[in-house]
Amino acid sequence: MIFFYTILCLLPSLSASAIDEDLIIERRPHHVDWEDLFMEYNKYSAPDRSRQEVNLTLEIIDISFHRVLFELVQTWRDERLRFVGSVRVPVPSHIQPWYPDTYIRNGWDVIVEQKSLELNYDGTFSLRQKYQATLDLDEKNKLDLTLVISSFNNYGTERINYNLISSKSEVKNYEHISLHKVSRKSDNIYFDDLHIGIHYSPVISQPTTTQKYESSTLAQSNNSTK
Repeated sequence: MIFFYTILCLLPSLSASAIDEDLIIERRPHHVDWEDLFMEYNKYSAPDRSRQEVNLTLEIIDISFHRVLFELVQTWRDERLRFVGSVRVPVPSHIQPWYPDTYIRNGWDVIVEQKSLELNYDGTFSLRQKYQATLDLDEKNKLDLTLVISSFNNYGTERINYNLISSKSEVKNYEHISLHKVSRKSDNIYFDDLHIGIHYSPVISQPTTTQKYESSTLAQSNNSTK
């Protein structure tokens, strides 16, 4: 009898222990609660309403006449969306943050082939896109190309300032890239355009040692003939 009484006394504590264990929630590492993070977030407003900084990284992949294939990465910081952690996570397609309304101002038949958006724990977004675009030829040098990157309407802010922090081209004879900014005003809106020059610089091959020797031998032969 005493044994059964002891078991009955222990049952509540055992049940409570089991319930407590069931209530323990183990969250996945680096998990972001998107609904909570975007609560009261205004996607129509830029992080900086007066002057939004956007950094660009450009890589020229291929050039065919004046058709250019390139990868463009835009980064900007939105401190409203900082979260606890130390990683960068992909942003789900149904999440809609503010992002710059960047476009190729002098591009024709523009195609965006790929797109990915990531968010760092400190609120820094990274938007990676692969473009195909037909560009206008340079008026002075028909082999040079100019890529003009701008904002369509300064969406969510008074002005978007683009900064080209890195650029490279591995396309033969088009390794030289230049940059200058052009400010313009349209319909009382100020824009800061990036004019990125992709210059044709043919590499003149140097004669090899064998070629030099053959040229020298030929010259000596001609002199002796004379």
